[in-house]
Formats: sequence, C-alpha cells, structure tokens
Amino acid sequence: MASDASRRPAIAGISQIVQRVEDPAQAVEPLALMERAIREAAEDAGAPQLVESLDAIYVPQGLWRYGDPGRMLGERLGSPKAHTIVGAVSGHIVQILVNRACREIAEGRADVIAIVGGESENSKRAIARSGGTLHWNDEIEGEPNERVGEMKYKWTQDEVDAGMLNAVATFALCETSLRHTLGETPAAHRDRISDLASRMSDVAAANPYAWIQRSVPASEIRNPGPGNRMVNYPYTKLMTSNISVDQGAALIICSTEVADRVGVPKAKRVYLRASTEMSHTTLLTSRQDLHRHAGQEIAAQRVLELSGKNANDIEHVDLYSCFPFAIQSGADALGIPTDPVPSLTGGMTFFGGPFGNYVVHSKASMIDRLRADPGSTGAIGSVGGLFAHFSYGLYSTEPVDGVSPLIEDVSEEFKATPQRGVIENFAGSATVESYSVVVGHEGPTQATFAGLTDDGHRVWARCHDADVMSALLDDEEGCDRTIEVDKGMAQLR
Repeated sequence: MASDASRRPAIAGISQIVQRVEDPAQAVEPLALMERAIREAAEDAGAPQLVESLDAIYVPQGLWRYGDPGRMLGERLGSPKAHTIVGAVSGHIVQILVNRACREIAEGRADVIAIVGGESENSKRAIARSGGTLHWNDEIEGEPNERVGEMKYKWTQDEVDAGMLNAVATFALCETSLRHTLGETPAAHRDRISDLASRMSDVAAANPYAWIQRSVPASEIRNPGPGNRMVNYPYTKLMTSNISVDQGAALIICSTEVADRVGVPKAKRVYLRASTEMSHTTLLTSRQDLHRHAGQEIAAQRVLELSGKNANDIEHVDLYSCFPFAIQSGADALGIPTDPVPSLTGGMTFFGGPFGNYVVHSKASMIDRLRADPGSTGAIGSVGGLFAHFSYGLYSTEPVDGVSPLIEDVSEEFKATPQRGVIENFAGSATVESYSVVVGHEGPTQATFAGLTDDGHRVWARCHDADVMSALLDDEEGCDRTIEVDKGMAQLR
C-alpha cells in the first residue's frame, strides 16, 4: 500500500500554446489546442505515457460550447474512462479545480489529473468577418460527469437598469471609487493606470506565449484613437481583457508515487502549498466600498497565514489582470506594491485573456519561474464574476510538510461581514461615490452613477445628457457632487 508521502500531489507537467496563422482557415479548433496542450504537458514532465493514464480531465468553461470536452479529449488521448469536469465561468475557477485535483490525489481517489483549456476565438472571429464558413463544430452535445463551481450572480433591478451587468462597467466604477479614495484627479489617475498598463505590456513583449508582443507606450494606452476607443471611462480598449486570442494551456498533476514511477525529474515538480477560495455572492449595492471587497482581503491574508508567510516572503506574483483595477485590488489585498508589476504573463490585455483559461496560463508561467528559482515562493491571485469571487494559491518547489496542501474556503467568514443596506426605486438627492461613461463605436451613450444617500444607502442612476457625458470624458470631476434621482435617471449638480 502506498505510503502517505507517496500521495503528495505535484504539478509535474505544463504547457502553453499560442496559435498564430496568417490564414484563419488553417487554424485548429479549441479541442485540438487542448489535446496538444495535454500532450505537451506530458512531454514536459518527461513522461508522454501519462496521457494514457489520466484519471480525470478538468476543463474551465470557454467561449466554445462543447458539452463534455473532457470526454472527447480522453478518447483522443487514450484515457476514455477519465472523470470529466467542466468548471463554471469565473476567473477564480482554475484555482478551485487545482484544489480539487490535489485533494483527489492526496486522498487516493486519483493518481493523474489534467487541467486544460483552449480558445481559437481570434480565428473564429476572423473567419466570420471574412464571410467564410467555420471549419469546426464546437457545439457538440454532451454532459460532463460533474460541473464544478456554479456561481449565482445577483443584481437588483436598479443595478440592471444602470447597466451593471457586465464586467467592464463594474470594474470601471470600482476603479473610479479607488481613484477618489486616493485623492487623485481624474487626469492624474488616467496617467497612472496607463503607466501600469504600459509596464504590463513590457512583460508581455518578452513573453513568447503573449498575444501582443510589443511594449505599448502609456500615451497610446491612455488616449482614445483608432483601434483604442474609450469603452467605459476611464478604460480604453487597451485597458480591457482581450478574449480574441488563439491560446491553450495545460497542467498535469500527479501523485509523488506516479511521478517517481514514470521518472518525472524532481527539479520539474512544483507543489501547491496553500490556497483559499471565496465564492459567496453578495449584491454590488450592499458592499461597504465599491473598491474594496472584504472577501478578497480575507482570502489573501488567510493564504499567507496558512503558509506561514508574509507579503515580503513572496518572490514571484501573478495577479488577475482583466482591468487595471483588478491588479491594484489584488495587490492591496496581499499587501504588495504594483511596482514592479505583479505579473508573469503581461496581463489579460497584452498576454491575452482566453476566457476561463487565463489562470492555467498564469500557473504554467509561475511553474516555469519557480523551476528556475528553486525554493522560492509564488503567489497567484484570481478574481471571478463582477469583482465578486476570489482565490489565491501559493506555490513552491518545496513540498508541504504533510501530504495535502492547506486549502480553506473563507466564504462563510465573508458572509458574516457587515453589508450596506439596500434601497431600491430611490427618489431624491445623493452624493456621487463613483461614476463611469459608456462609450460605443459611435460615441458616448450613458453616464452611470453610484451615489450614497445621507443615511448611507447606495443608489444607482443613469444619465444621457450629452454635455454631462462630454464633461466627464474630459476628466471633469464627478465624485462628491450631487445627483437628483427620479425613476433611475440622474441630474448632475
């Protein structure tokens, strides 16, 4: 019978793929990218035969609509009986899948598990633009053995009416809330986050797997122009996650006994040491501050406590980077600066944001870095939903003292934290806490306001006044001003 130490899970193999084709008709479908990624991860482990010994295949949901991609992959790879999981649409789901894999292996229910994802979205869109016919079918029916991580998002009708249903709107409001709290002027703030994004592009420029491999000047990022329109003030397109990419990545996790048996070099093995998850959903309206989430702070600090580390002990960091605010909030929660930039990939604008699979790339990048720096510690922070769900993982080439990594779900602790009261169908005066302007291809369409009433309730309103939208886009301050709200519409004073 295997000893306890032999059950210790290790990340043994990794791979990343970027598909660049001049003719999108030559592109391969996402499933083919996933198959290649798993095969290359097994090759990286020095044990290509692992693809025929997969006990499970976990796939974070992508833009594709394969019903059970893990089953199709298992059949292609020679592991047709592999247990299949599809993870929910959430940026933090990959860490949850890694946690699940480590538990399954440590507790003896599995020996070898692959976590994989892939997208061919750029080629798919190029084919559609050209009027061509897509040469693959990514809507094959099927149902995995399990779906993991269902996220039940919540909105009030006021939030819906204000346009808070998408990520860029939410993160833009959070960004302005943070800016106001820091006491920055709108113009100075745009300068700063453009510089942050530019430094992210420098990292991507040196990354062979990045989608955009050039350093982009801060001025080009800051100022709207051809190919870089304003999307949701203060965000231009070059500050937003880029899902139009062709990328794939995979991790293979196995028990120490299997790693020893198939000859995975010890220098290749990287271990999850500690992880936290926060998946409890609350209304955006009920948060104490738009730019702070107690659940993220609890998750970040707890992962440090579990590992016996402090922020200064972390040599390598990759933080979720869908928008500049995500990087800043993730760094604040861990207690680290944003200079140097906490990114190994170059971020989800420049490296690319392949929907649910970005964090597999993030982890593969971290494992590469840790292999090159044995004994060091790496932290990966993830954000899911509309700044609603979080996970952190600490990794090292040094294994944990026990068999299984220390994993904690802090959702219940967050659930007990104070929340703002919710008020709907508000009519009256409120003080602007944050704001954004939605800009379409033809120009601005709506200003959105988050306001606080005199008794501390948060309210939402929108405005279509062209002069108001123009002034805000020209960096006129909108915070601390009064809005008169009636039937969800705002007049800015």
